[in-house]
Amino acid sequence: MIILLSLVPLLAFLTAITMMKRESGWIQRLALLGSITPLLFLPILLGQSGTIQNLDWFSVGASHFQIATSLLPINLLLFALVALMGPLVVLYSWGFMNLVTENKRFYLELLSFQAAMLAFALSGNFILLFVAWEFLSVTSYLLIGFWNHKEAANIAAREAITIILIGDIALLAGIAILYSAYSTLQFGMIVSDVAANGAGGALFAALTLLVLAAFTKSAQFPFQEWLSAAMEGPTPVSAFLHSSTMVKAGVFMIMILYPLFVGTRLMEIMVAVGAATALIAIMNALAGSHIKKILAYSTIEELGLMFFALGIGAYSAAIYFFFAQTFYKALLFFYSGNLIRANDTEQIGEMHEAKGNKILLVSAVFGALALAGFVPFNGFVANITLENAAVNTYAYAFLLGIDLLVSIFIMRWLLLPLKKFDSKSRASALSIRYRTLPRSMIIPGAILAALALVTSAMLPYISNLAKGMAKYGYAAAPLGFGYIDIAVETALAAAGIAIAYVLFYKNGNVPSQSNSFWGRVMNNGLAFDGLYHYVANFGYYVAGAFEFFDEELNALFDWVGGAMTALGDTLRYMETGLVNSYVLAMLAGLAIVIIAVIVA
Repeated sequence: MIILLSLVPLLAFLTAITMMKRESGWIQRLALLGSITPLLFLPILLGQSGTIQNLDWFSVGASHFQIATSLLPINLLLFALVALMGPLVVLYSWGFMNLVTENKRFYLELLSFQAAMLAFALSGNFILLFVAWEFLSVTSYLLIGFWNHKEAANIAAREAITIILIGDIALLAGIAILYSAYSTLQFGMIVSDVAANGAGGALFAALTLLVLAAFTKSAQFPFQEWLSAAMEGPTPVSAFLHSSTMVKAGVFMIMILYPLFVGTRLMEIMVAVGAATALIAIMNALAGSHIKKILAYSTIEELGLMFFALGIGAYSAAIYFFFAQTFYKALLFFYSGNLIRANDTEQIGEMHEAKGNKILLVSAVFGALALAGFVPFNGFVANITLENAAVNTYAYAFLLGIDLLVSIFIMRWLLLPLKKFDSKSRASALSIRYRTLPRSMIIPGAILAALALVTSAMLPYISNLAKGMAKYGYAAAPLGFGYIDIAVETALAAAGIAIAYVLFYKNGNVPSQSNSFWGRVMNNGLAFDGLYHYVANFGYYVAGAFEFFDEELNALFDWVGGAMTALGDTLRYMETGLVNSYVLAMLAGLAIVIIAVIVA
């Protein structure tokens, strides 16, 4: 199968890294080469656009199960995003992961994560989707808890896998219902069946479970807090996780099954949950002091808007938002990693002199302006197309309010590290640290900054991609906007920049999450964070109890086995091979039986 062959070189490099006995720079080079190989296959896959291929896997009675791959335009888009981001994340990791002894494990887990997401992107049925979905869960757990010497990282990994497990169970149950109702796991066949024969109660039950799975995977209310806790992982992992991989998996699953959701009450649920999630995330970002967690909440807000867009029927706008967010979000995470490396802190209020590296700063400005929706960056196009697709005045006003708040918090995030030191010697020392950052940590950000600008011109292509899905049953309105939309969006972005400048840079206002009631409430994720910790720890202790029981049961079996072996060793001495001995033993036994009968 030519589609799955695109993953073979990546898996080959994974094998090569595994076989290397010593840590060396070759591991980094192999990881980069492996991450590039899917990108080389992209032209071949584009030449087969629209292809759906099946590969027989196993049979149970009369039921035959296949792995199906799909090259619909939406599949190719996600494959391209992951294939492009993989090499940039690996290149950035060259400078960031400076512990040679950890390189092998890190790159094995990172490339496995990329392979799982690429397989997910190519999914044409629920079998491949579920397998890739589970591999994403496992690899994200390993990467979030990569710094396993830190208890906070272990807790964050357990919290993430616990919440995601809820969605895994819901997804599996939904798949079982769909197979029972339609006798197939192929996306296209289910969509065609529903289009021809209508929906039933079984379909609605299955879709409800799939939406629940999507909400957990893509960190929607009330499951949003695991994603901010996941910032305990290395920064390259955060960049990959938030830009093009696991957190988008839930949104993508809804996109590829979108015709099944249209017209159901689940659309309204997606609107409500997406809106609530976006508001909660923005409030957390405004109150945040941890540089990566602020970005994590901005991702949660963006995912909420994607669900909101899907819920109001703005399929094309959701796709463009899905596409554009990749570049500026990875860029901002790379920049945060550079700031952390230079300042030796993750608290944004303790960072200074970010002007020390001009290329780094310009790249960050591009990323922040894109996220804020400033013209002419791709975030501006993403925001304006979504607003233009709003179905009523309330939705339009909501999106405008979100845009203003987003502009404020991201400019706060950008401006606070620009503060100067009072001491010239400390400022000079920090400036040197900025200028001596590894080039591998600067180049990926510069590339992404350029992409955040030039990909705004890809609106017609993404619009055509969305319209191209129509022949597969996906109704998508064309993307567009007018001069008034441009003026409104630009004014909101500029207003947000001005407000952030006055409040947080000029006046030096650096709110701490512990200084106010609101800050403390948001820091705890509206109490959901504490609940997640409780659930994760409860599961951890339950697993420990099962482990203890398993150990004791094994010990009991070992003792019984040892006793039986000892008994056998003793009894074998009675096997002499002498007939006379056996006759005497038989007569003795017979005498014992007769005596027992007489006595009874």
